[in-house]
Amino acid sequence: MIETWEKVLDPNFINAELIGDVGAERVVTIKDIDFKEAFDQKSNSKSMKQSLFFEECKPMILNKTNTKTLMKLFGADGSRPRDCIGKKVILYVANVKVAGKATTGIRIKEYTEIKCDDCGNIITALASKSVSELVEISKRNTGRVLCLECMKKAKEKMNGDKE
Repeated sequence: MIETWEKVLDPNFINAELIGDVGAERVVTIKDIDFKEAFDQKSNSKSMKQSLFFEECKPMILNKTNTKTLMKLFGADGSRPRDCIGKKVILYVANVKVAGKATTGIRIKEYTEIKCDDCGNIITALASKSVSELVEISKRNTGRVLCLECMKKAKEKMNGDKE
C-alpha cells in the first residue's frame, strides 16, 4: 500500500497533470538522458530509473514507449542516446493504459517549427489548442497557415470586406 500522495506523484518528475488536460502540449529541449532515483510503486521503494532531462522543466521517467519514439525520431541506426541531447521534442498528454488501467500519461512527438505565412513568426500552442489544431483552424478559415495574431487580422479584414 502506498502511504503518501508524494509517492504517487513523485515531485522530482514531470507528470501529465503538470502539462494539462489530454491534448495539451509543451515544447522542451532535451538536456540529458541518465538515471535518477525515483519511487517505484511496485516495490514500494526507491530505485534508479532511466530519465529524460530537459532545459525547461523537471525530468520525466523514460518508459519503453517514449524510448521507442526517441529512437524513431533520432535514429535507431547505430546512433547513441546522447545524440538527441539539444534536440527539441513535444511532450503531450494522452490517454494511456498502465497495467490495464486507463489513465493519462506523457508521450513524446516530433517538434517542427511551423511559421506563419504572413508574419513569419513561429506558431506556438495555446493552453487550450495545440500548434496542429491552430494550423488546422487557420487553414479552414483563411486557406493559409497563420499565427493567432494574423488570424485575427485576417478575420477583421474579411469582416470589413463584407460590409
